[in-house]
Amino acid sequence: MTDPEETKEQAAEQTVGQAAEEAPGQAASAEAEETPQASSDEAVLGEEIEAAEGTFQRIPLQSLRLDTYTDFNLYLKLANTNRYVLYRNANLLFTERHRAKLQENAVKHAYISAEDRMRYFRYLEGRLNEIVSDGSLTATETSRIVYECSTHLVREIIEKPWVGENIKRAEGLICNTVDHLLQGASHLKAMISIMSADYYTYTHSVNVCVFGVALGQRVGLSGQELNELGIGLLLHDVGKSEISKEILNKPGSLTPEEWQEMKTHPARGVEILKNTQQVGPNSLLVVGQHHEKCTGKGYPKALTSDEIHIYAKIASVADVFDALTTNRSYRKALESFPALRLMRKEMIRDFNPGLFRELIQMLGSREVLVSAPDREDYRSSRGRAAA
Repeated sequence: MTDPEETKEQAAEQTVGQAAEEAPGQAASAEAEETPQASSDEAVLGEEIEAAEGTFQRIPLQSLRLDTYTDFNLYLKLANTNRYVLYRNANLLFTERHRAKLQENAVKHAYISAEDRMRYFRYLEGRLNEIVSDGSLTATETSRIVYECSTHLVREIIEKPWVGENIKRAEGLICNTVDHLLQGASHLKAMISIMSADYYTYTHSVNVCVFGVALGQRVGLSGQELNELGIGLLLHDVGKSEISKEILNKPGSLTPEEWQEMKTHPARGVEILKNTQQVGPNSLLVVGQHHEKCTGKGYPKALTSDEIHIYAKIASVADVFDALTTNRSYRKALESFPALRLMRKEMIRDFNPGLFRELIQMLGSREVLVSAPDREDYRSSRGRAAA
């Protein structure tokens, strides 16, 4: 009697051969969007599927962990076409033999259906520690996985900020992000290179987290402190989940009433996260104070420099830099160095000058270097211990 699992394996190998014959060594790009199409439950092994762009997302073969069961169907794409072939059904074991067979046929990428994106990212998230420590992946490959997992999770949190489980997931993700960035400057460079150029609350949150954690490392924060800082940075704009989309996405200037509404998002974020009972007090400081200014002219509490926690001072610098260097509905992004010049010329008093200098040095430019105190200036004053 024929073993059904063996039959599936044979069909999968035939699919690899078919894809290799029609698409040797090629893995065409298919950037995924948010629009799910045909149900993958209806797919049959080896069946060719004609699909519109955006129906499938390309994933690196190396992101599939050996000896794990995938929760999603895997497809291969035929070169110079919009046709995809089902290679492996969900819930089958992926082994070294399968990866070797694909590599023999010069297959570097697989594809998943858009509707399986959540399953794929949850699969990666649960194995992120292994991925971050995998020396066979390049810094860029690992950075892309970490970045995409982060943006996917922040989107979930923004949509359902009251779900405590998502906050717990963020803690694990931050630990792995910190470990990744601590591996060297090439990893930070890779993370920056794949950052989204367009401003969305969830991508902005991840960008700020990357810049802020890297900056925190430069000024000597411990591993525990970097994790506390990272959680606060990743969640710093969660209060915007309670601000109307009309205000958040308005292309022009806000009215005085709209601006007052926008300024409530730090306090709202603190309240949301307190209710989950999953975020520590020092991380909450980032959420509550990231719009405070050293001049005492920030919001929501107009705190002075000595009252602002170092985590929030780091968040402020990272937040403004990323906002200036991403496309907004009302203006185009600035390049990094023009953004730094603008921050120096018009906002320098808002920031701790030592942290601003560290940001410049971290990004590799000395042409806008400002005279700033030694590190003791911003390590000596830790700010308030509670929001």
